[in-house]
Amino acid sequence: MVKNNLFENKRGWIRVVEVFFSILLIGTVIIVAINSNSDDNEDISIGIHESEISILRAVQLNENLRADILGLNDGNLPLDSNNSLFPQNVKAEIIKKTPAYLECLARICTIRNECVPDFSSSTDIYTSQVVIFANLQINNPRKVVISCSLK
Repeated sequence: MVKNNLFENKRGWIRVVEVFFSILLIGTVIIVAINSNSDDNEDISIGIHESEISILRAVQLNENLRADILGLNDGNLPLDSNNSLFPQNVKAEIIKKTPAYLECLARICTIRNECVPDFSSSTDIYTSQVVIFANLQINNPRKVVISCSLK
């Protein structure tokens, strides 16, 4: 009778299977660790972006704030939110809507100009913008940009 030599050394095969599952387990742990680190950064940026959009929409949809922005003289633009000529009620709305964990700076510009607030921070800076178009009396669109970073 002929014996099957493949399974003659059962302890050797058990050892091979143990090593295979050990490598599989270690690989799974490494992949899970890498993915969990990248998800944290994405969640933060998504949350900051949503906060910025919420602030900009509040300004964009408020008729009084829109009128103040559209009524600014072109010669004074661009205007940063720390400038005394920046509309105070717009600045107050931005401060009111800004979450406690963010530090934000806004800038109002003409639609044709580059509009990046002068913002210095040691952390990442997240920026969103919105365009404020005409109302019934004024046809002079403006761009409002908000830049935020973690405190």
